Amino acid sequence: MPFKLLKKKFAKCNTLARLLRYKFAPTDFEPLERLYRGFRKIDLPDQWGALRANSFSFPNISCNWNRFSKPLDIRKRAGGLPTDGCYSFTVEQARYDGMVNTCHDPTPINDRKNYAHTELRQLMIGEDFSFEPPKDRPKLEKEKQGWSRSKRLAYRQYISLNLRSEIDPLA
Repeated sequence: MPFKLLKKKFAKCNTLARLLRYKFAPTDFEPLERLYRGFRKIDLPDQWGALRANSFSFPNISCNWNRFSKPLDIRKRAGGLPTDGCYSFTVEQARYDGMVNTCHDPTPINDRKNYAHTELRQLMIGEDFSFEPPKDRPKLEKEKQGWSRSKRLAYRQYISLNLRSEIDPLA
């Protein structure tokens, strides 16, 4: 088998190996593991490339976990574009001020699951990092969660100030 074909076949197997896993608990995340998030050039407000704090939603922020993903994989996510950029931050940074927890949330893509998919879900006061908040908590509970609008903004600003650029967006 020619080297180019062998290399292509190995790359495909390597991608599948990153995708074919089982669901992990929040306690399985290591503090220094990275979470990748895709973004577009429109999310950058100025020529210095600073990411707007409001460019991602809160709570339920969707990311890819570096245990099963590489930065370029964000372009393969639902709604991803070949021009998307990627930034990352650590699990420890994601858990800033005890507001959210990392939840492994494999999602279906075609005939298999995207095991890199992770959601940052908002914790209610009193819940710790061993707890997995339910997916899509009702909006009514936001008032009960005790996190003010200014505290949520502070969280988004913290992430935007501590992220690492992995891939610059094109176009």
